[in-house]
Formats: sequence, C-alpha cells, structure tokens
Amino acid sequence: MTATLENIWQVPAYLPYVQPPLTKASVKAAETKIGHKLPIEFLNLLRKQNGGYIRFSLPGTVHRTIAGIGPHFPSLTDFDWNECRESVSFPLQGLVPFDGDGHWHLCLDYRKATNSPKVSYVDIECNRQSTIANSFGDYLDKLRLDVKDDFVIEEVLDKVKAQLSKVLRIKFEPPDTWAHGYPVHRASLGTQRSPQWLWISPNTVPRGFVRRDDKRYRALKHLMQGAALRFPEVPATASILTATDAVQARVVRACLQSQLLIRPLSEYLE
Repeated sequence: MTATLENIWQVPAYLPYVQPPLTKASVKAAETKIGHKLPIEFLNLLRKQNGGYIRFSLPGTVHRTIAGIGPHFPSLTDFDWNECRESVSFPLQGLVPFDGDGHWHLCLDYRKATNSPKVSYVDIECNRQSTIANSFGDYLDKLRLDVKDDFVIEEVLDKVKAQLSKVLRIKFEPPDTWAHGYPVHRASLGTQRSPQWLWISPNTVPRGFVRRDDKRYRALKHLMQGAALRFPEVPATASILTATDAVQARVVRACLQSQLLIRPLSEYLE
C-alpha cells in the first residue's frame, strides 16, 4: 500500500504533535526562515494535517513522524545545527530535518538542488549520511505499512474477548488507553520465564487524543472530536488482534474454534 494524503496520518492523531492549521502566512514565514521553497507534496500533507505521527514507516529506520509548521514541538523550523557541525565531516547547511531525535535526522536536503530537495538521512553520532530518495514524492513511495503481525476479526471487541477467554482460558487485564489513545486489551498466554501476550483493540477509535498530564491538555482535549477508523480498509466494527510469535498459531486456532472469522490485516490492504 502506498502512502497518500488520505491514509498517511496515524489515527488517532496525537494532538500535542499536531500544529495549528496551515496558513499561507505560516508557510511563507517557514520558507523565509529555512531559505527554501518547500515541496508541494510536503505542503499538501500538512494542509491535510499539520504534522504528527504517520501510519507508515521507512524500512531500516525508526522514522514515524513528520514535523508540521508551527509554534509547538516538533516544528519544521525549530532546529539548530551549530552544536553538531564539529561532529560530522559533511556540510549541514541546507538540511532541514522533519524527523529525528538529535542523534539522527531525516531531512529535506537542499544542498545540491535548491528547488527540488532530496530526502537524506544523517547520523550525527556515527558521522554518516545517505540519500533516501531523490524527491519528497519518491520518499512517499518508499514508505511501507508494517502490519505483518496483525490480524482482523470481523466481530465487536467484547464478543472476541469473551470467546477467546473461554477457549484459551485466559483473563484480560483492564484496558490501557495511555499509550495509543484507544483501549488495548492484553492477556497473558505464557509463564514468568517465557512471557507470551495477546492484544486486542478496536478499529473505531477517537480521531485525536491528548494525555491528561500534558501541559496543554485543556487547550487540546476538544480538538479533533468524534471517531475515525485506524484502518479505513477494515470494517468499522472489527477488532485488531496481535500476538507474540510463539503463541500466534495457537490464537488463530482458538479463533477458528470459536467460529471467529480471522484474516491477516495485510489481505485487506492489497
């Protein structure tokens, strides 16, 4: 599946990473600060959602976010290479990072083409750089949706939990919503020496979320209200199931024994 304007952003959106809606003035100010025109494909993404986590990943990297344009972290214009220059043997001027943690960065690379930047990966600690794509459009084509361990059960979550609890003789823990903004139900199928886990979560989730301990909680909690689908290709009432490798086959057999229709999520995305 290819990343597009309609499917690239992760659902629910982590609201602290989403900047205020993009405006012509904010784009002009950003381009003035970085000294270059931004690729139209990049701006089109930010017009849909101004930054945040993406559903897709870049093979071989931990890249999972695209910075938007605005006053909050992470921001496309909030970077400073001054402390890094002595750590690398290549020029940093002309690199505009849109993801990274200070040790590595994924960048719009204007060093050789001021009108059509490449996308480059730079590792400050290891003094390494590499070209990821010849344009931002090519970069989008290289993104992949990693769902090889995920399954879809076309039943509501409560029914799936009840059936699997009975067949597998397991008990689900109280759901955790902190990590992802939607309930994730976990059950143990292993031992203390060999822990094995099963996770079930809904496909229909809030459009956006912010944690209560976030300093901007009051300002953000009413944004992006309503529900959305994590995977628009999957029925709204379906459940998403993941299990550790050692018990995956056992869980699939339990679903079939319970007459729960289970299919790899990848089949829905073909």
